[in-house]
Amino acid sequence: MEKLILYTFIAFTLLSCGGTEGRFRLKGEFEHLRQGEFYLYSNDGGTKSLDTLRLELGEFDYETDLDGEATYVLLYPNFSEQVIFGKSGDVIKLEGDARNLKRVKVSGSPENEELTAFRLENIDKSPSEILEAAAKHIEQFPSSKVSVYLFKQYFLVASSTVDAERAEEYYRMLCEAQPDNLRLLQWQDEVQRMGKRLVVGDTIPDFELIMRDSTLFKPSEYRGKPLLINFWASWESESSAMMFRIKRWKRNNPDKMNFLSISLDVNKTAFENIERIDSVTWQSYCDFESWNSSAVQQFDIPNIPYCILVGSEGNVLAVGATYDKDIQPELKKIIDLR
Repeated sequence: MEKLILYTFIAFTLLSCGGTEGRFRLKGEFEHLRQGEFYLYSNDGGTKSLDTLRLELGEFDYETDLDGEATYVLLYPNFSEQVIFGKSGDVIKLEGDARNLKRVKVSGSPENEELTAFRLENIDKSPSEILEAAAKHIEQFPSSKVSVYLFKQYFLVASSTVDAERAEEYYRMLCEAQPDNLRLLQWQDEVQRMGKRLVVGDTIPDFELIMRDSTLFKPSEYRGKPLLINFWASWESESSAMMFRIKRWKRNNPDKMNFLSISLDVNKTAFENIERIDSVTWQSYCDFESWNSSAVQQFDIPNIPYCILVGSEGNVLAVGATYDKDIQPELKKIIDLR
């Protein structure tokens, strides 16, 4: 509790420098990176598209319209991500060394100070240890915005490694502390479905998809090589970052595995434009039914982007929405083994 009070005091002191109501400002100072580009997006209205932040002499200064609150994601050149909480009038500052982006400090508001403290305290821990740290944080601060974020990251997104009953327990804890939080209410069905979702160790069910070129796709016919299935949509800003990661991995490791992209698009033109821009050359499917697509409902995916990594014998090796944490470690094992 003393730490939380200290973070809050520091944050309010910084905010006393003053921001502009109706605007959100983000500043950054990075050592060992004089010039470069970062990318910023938001899935809840903070940005309309993927914005580019250009560094000059190791600094950037970004400002945008914002009424109310939004959650931003800063995408670094190495494709790691930094979550930033924003609200109208905020001036948020990032400081760090480009050689160690995991230790970047975010200041300027209580929520960002709190999340930075959690991240730095658990930076070298294993996934299971971080899960326990997130659980402890939720127990101690159930009314915190950061606790809601930690629940999503370590209970919902990482649902393949979390006991469904335990997730329901912490979900109820948050709902009792934040009964008016609409985002929490929107997750109710998702939490209840957690026990039905594919998890690591499951065998992927066989299914059939008719591709745009009229060929038939069946996972059982692709045994002998790993298969990466990713769910995406042109209207989801983070999907493009995921597609780029997949394309780069495929280019650097040709013939290592098979790929299948399943789109939740409803607009054919938008779907085809993104596939052309992102140079999608692997198997791709879209029936333009979005969340009602049978391919989507069969796997009960919680959000997009989302990936399922299947081993050469049809066993699920990894699932999740975070490429760096959920998918890449298993992909590296495949490279080492093959």
